[in-house]
Amino acid sequence: MSDKIKLESTFASLPKTTRGLPVVLSGDPTKNLNKGLKPGNLLYCNGNNVYVRNLNDATQCLVYSDHSCPATVAKFAPTGFYIASGDNSGKIRIWDTTNPENILKFEYQPLGGAVKDLAWDGESKRMAIVGEGRESYAKCILWDSGSSCGDMSGHNKSVNSVAIRQERPFKAVTASEDFTTQFYNGVPFKYVESKREHSNFVQCVRYHPKGDVFISVSADKKACVYDGKTAEFLGVLGGETSHNGGIYSVDFNDDGSEVLTVSGDKTARIWNVASRELVVEFPMGNDIEDMQLGCLWQGEHIITVSLSGYINYLDRNNPSKPKKIQKGHNKAITAMALTADRSTVYTGDQEGKIYYWDVKTGDCDIIQGKGHTNKVSDMVIVGNSLVSISMDDTLRITSISSNHYDSNSIKMPSQPQAVAATSDATAIVACLDSIVVVQDGAMVFQQQVIFNPSSVDIHPGGNRVAFGGSKRIHVFEFDGTGLKEQRKEIDFDTDDVTQVRYSPDGNYLAASTGSRRYVYLYKVEGDELKKVYKTTKQNGKIFCVSWSPDSQHFATGSLDGSIAVWCLDPKYDKSNSHFEKFAHKKAQVQNISWTSDREFISSSSDSCIKQWSVQC
Repeated sequence: MSDKIKLESTFASLPKTTRGLPVVLSGDPTKNLNKGLKPGNLLYCNGNNVYVRNLNDATQCLVYSDHSCPATVAKFAPTGFYIASGDNSGKIRIWDTTNPENILKFEYQPLGGAVKDLAWDGESKRMAIVGEGRESYAKCILWDSGSSCGDMSGHNKSVNSVAIRQERPFKAVTASEDFTTQFYNGVPFKYVESKREHSNFVQCVRYHPKGDVFISVSADKKACVYDGKTAEFLGVLGGETSHNGGIYSVDFNDDGSEVLTVSGDKTARIWNVASRELVVEFPMGNDIEDMQLGCLWQGEHIITVSLSGYINYLDRNNPSKPKKIQKGHNKAITAMALTADRSTVYTGDQEGKIYYWDVKTGDCDIIQGKGHTNKVSDMVIVGNSLVSISMDDTLRITSISSNHYDSNSIKMPSQPQAVAATSDATAIVACLDSIVVVQDGAMVFQQQVIFNPSSVDIHPGGNRVAFGGSKRIHVFEFDGTGLKEQRKEIDFDTDDVTQVRYSPDGNYLAASTGSRRYVYLYKVEGDELKKVYKTTKQNGKIFCVSWSPDSQHFATGSLDGSIAVWCLDPKYDKSNSHFEKFAHKKAQVQNISWTSDREFISSSSDSCIKQWSVQC
């Protein structure tokens, strides 16, 4: 971590969701949690990342990015000192939570396919891992050696879930797509019997905190209750069926008196464990995206995850409405814009969704209505209007007072790549084969070009527009409605210009390039651009350039996940810069916006937004 660029907060990605598949959530052992993290955390995965998200503060999240392929599940050890996380390749990584580096302790390959669930024993010494495989779908290993500590055979299809009784005598139970749950005595774990009360995929199984019972849930709509020591079948929550759709997840409260289940019928339900009777039902909506795929009961927090990825905080005293819903992205963030007062940031993603965030609190909501249908390529805010362009070949102008799309979308002549706007909300769009001016919701100027413009920016004076494209920067005069190219072009030989940005005071133009990864700084002198320097620090294509409000710094974000901040203060020479190599580890930094002279926000393909401060 750079000592000059400091991470202040993280607005985390939502969990990855897939229709028909459970989302595995887990929490921390709050009573035993060490000083490395604040207590009260939710663990889940998206992409190659594991997220340890604080349940009480939306701005605080630890992001672990060292898996080489998509992560699938993560669980705290009961001691709280380590987290074990699994991925699609069948690997398990056990890493430290007590230091910012999250040092890897051990790595094992227990399975030949994706890890779907794992469970620690109550002594933090043994771990059961289940999922897909070629010869075995479940393994139990010693955490510090990877050696086997039992035989967990018996299934003939993928195993979806596993639970271990946390008190001696240890027991284990697994849930499979072969419609069975398998019961094991331990340790070492040995097969005892198969339970066949389910008639469809068994999606999840969890043990009572004291080990009195375990409950398995299935796509057959039943939550089956078993004795925790003998595996005797005791009955079904609710009688014959527990929900009106497949059940994806189950979790007990702290004392085990009640249990939470979630279903594809778009409800969550709390049950009394002893009587197996329904206590309260939470209707979560009527849309497909309101299907409930995961749950966690962590102290006072009753959490579910919808197919949309939204994290719902349920209120048992008001079951008709969650007390809080954490919204956001679980697809790559591709565009970002900041309001003039720098209090709200708008972000667009690969699916065409646009969200807006409170910069201080991390509270988030989505723009309502029917909007873009494909990737949001770029956005800019002018006055009360959000101007956005998309790979659906449209430009939209949306009021940020209502945060609701209207029915008007403007069809572009070719796919739009970038957009800039003047103070009177005139939009200038760089399309694949043309440049366009939009005023009052209509195109007033269109010109075909051959330089494949990929970026655009308007000089603060409003009379010049710079376009970056194939091997050149092109500067146009702007008369308020039309564009006329100046004779001066800047040639970049074989490299394409990925971004052009004028400084807020209009004195400089910064430009970035692709394959050669250079940043160029030009002094604006009338109609001329005089090169000040070219430099580089980053090892991948540079996607974005952004200036601080005082025009003394500009920041660049790269394909390699790094951020560089360049200083223009006269007391520094041209080589002065600050560098954060792992700003968004194993992801590409797509956008940067400054919230003050020494603070900025970055967004990335990892679906996260991060806030940074600069010491300079």
